[in-house]
Amino acid sequence: MFRRFYPVVFSKLTLAVLILIFMICLAYMNTFQASWHLDDHSNIVKNSALHIPNLKIETLIRTFYASPTRPGLIGKELYRPIPCLSFALNWYLGKDDVFGYHLVNLIVHILTASFLLLTVFFLLRSPNLAHKLSRNEVIIAFLAAALWALNPIQTQAVTYIVQRMASMAAMFYMLSTLFYITSRLSENPIKRIFLLLGCLLSYLFALGSKENAITLPLALVLIEILFFQNLNIPRTRRLWLWGSIGGAVLLILAGVLIFSSGDFLSPAKAYRHRPFSLAERVLTEPRIVVFYLSQIFYPVPSRLSIEHDVQISTSLIQPWSTLPAILAIFLMIAFGLLLIRKQPIVSLAMLFFFLNHVIESSIIPLELIFEHRNYLPSMFLFLPVAYGIVWMITYYKQKSLVLSRVLVIFSALVLVCFGWSTHIRNMAWATEKSLWEDALRKAPNSNRPWHNLAWGYYVKTGQYDKALELYERSLDLQRNNNFSKSLALNNMALIYFHKKDVTRAIDLWKQALELSPDLEIIRFRYAIGLTEMGDFNNALETVNRLLSKRPDHLDYNYLRGRILLMKKDYDSALKSFEKCLELKPDSVEIMHNIEICRNFLGQFSLAESVLENALRNDPK
Repeated sequence: MFRRFYPVVFSKLTLAVLILIFMICLAYMNTFQASWHLDDHSNIVKNSALHIPNLKIETLIRTFYASPTRPGLIGKELYRPIPCLSFALNWYLGKDDVFGYHLVNLIVHILTASFLLLTVFFLLRSPNLAHKLSRNEVIIAFLAAALWALNPIQTQAVTYIVQRMASMAAMFYMLSTLFYITSRLSENPIKRIFLLLGCLLSYLFALGSKENAITLPLALVLIEILFFQNLNIPRTRRLWLWGSIGGAVLLILAGVLIFSSGDFLSPAKAYRHRPFSLAERVLTEPRIVVFYLSQIFYPVPSRLSIEHDVQISTSLIQPWSTLPAILAIFLMIAFGLLLIRKQPIVSLAMLFFFLNHVIESSIIPLELIFEHRNYLPSMFLFLPVAYGIVWMITYYKQKSLVLSRVLVIFSALVLVCFGWSTHIRNMAWATEKSLWEDALRKAPNSNRPWHNLAWGYYVKTGQYDKALELYERSLDLQRNNNFSKSLALNNMALIYFHKKDVTRAIDLWKQALELSPDLEIIRFRYAIGLTEMGDFNNALETVNRLLSKRPDHLDYNYLRGRILLMKKDYDSALKSFEKCLELKPDSVEIMHNIEICRNFLGQFSLAESVLENALRNDPK
């Protein structure tokens, strides 16, 4: 359709996409060897469910359930299957070589930016905007997409490997939006049906990448109202108003159901492991969202970091900026609603941004701040900017050719500055040491940089004394809490445990448990320490306490089996190991322990069959 009727525009659009791709590649050319960071390790490097040995259908399907935090649910509960499958394919082709992962992340970013450009282009040809832009749709769409794609704040979603989950969700989100808009513009009923099917399929893929894509139906309703409905008719206004309210209520209920996995109290329970309460998070997030906006429009690398010093809001006036931030957000949302009829482009930018911060910047007990959360919400923020710049260039072309050229040069310089700033910001992601040293300079009062620099660099390079020094300094931070202190004590204990000073390690784990008695990982490691010391009775009591809460936890059952084996309670140990084998049927290590138990019990033929099975799984 497009090639037949608009060959000139088609060639301009193709050229715009190609230039956009070239600019993105230049900005991100220094990222291909950036190391693994933070959640990359648990989600990919140490997630055995993604380490596939072949490309059989059943093997690939198993990756759909590769939850890094809930191994007992592998094969039972879907966990972001689309990016998990892509990680598994990366692992199959290159194991832990980061190059392939960064290449895929960059391709996803390029596709997302291209879909955004096309979406904006077709949006500008919608009924409510048609014939108002003097055939400048291509340049407006290019500028809006380029300002978004080259913005340094996007580096966290692109260069941080595991955030492919966020970028893939945004990619399919925008593709679904593109399908919807083109279906509304199509006059061919058959083509419209296929485009709507593409819209639905892309939405499912977006949800399968990250749960925050659930907002898409409301975003499409917003686009329908702004660009396709005649809001001069009162009945139309009323119909869409009440329809939107009803849809929002249904979407909220669906979101709560998805994020709570059917347990409506799970968000409240999760706050027990956070250094802030539900009320404090709700009060703090408006300040963070306003800060996000300042980063997006003033994205110099010195203002970007993996960690930020965030003072938690404990009331409307503590700190003083809490109430102004809340009022500012309400005013921006109100302003966006007021402009629905007169300035739909501005309205879309503002309402889309806040709509897509509802999930991660509201009541869900996530970390307070991460820059990658702006990847999707910021997509249309530069559309009014691009429209305004192109309008001024066109206007002054008739009035003052010199001023018009100055505006063109200024726009080009902004893009160059964005791209260069992105290149500079990506330098911080080169290694774990560079990332956390950068974070430490920018957030010295936050404990995370101290912890992660100690663990991510000094522990891994064997510089244990330096790591212990950083942990000790983190414990002295004024803005600290029991949760973060217990994590520091836990990591210090691990160092002493590695140095064979088990007594000191156990003492530190005890201190950590006094501060955070509900932290299972610390109690589990405390049980390991007791086992190493030969205190089998206390170790067994500790691990049984963990199993009372999580009877299907693989590591807890395995440790229980090892303790019982050392206590020479072979029958009970065998039951624990058999439970482990149910949870991880391919484990040769578990089979080996079952074989040992059966030998001690005199069950030699059964032990031999277990050993033969183990040999089939791993001939070496």
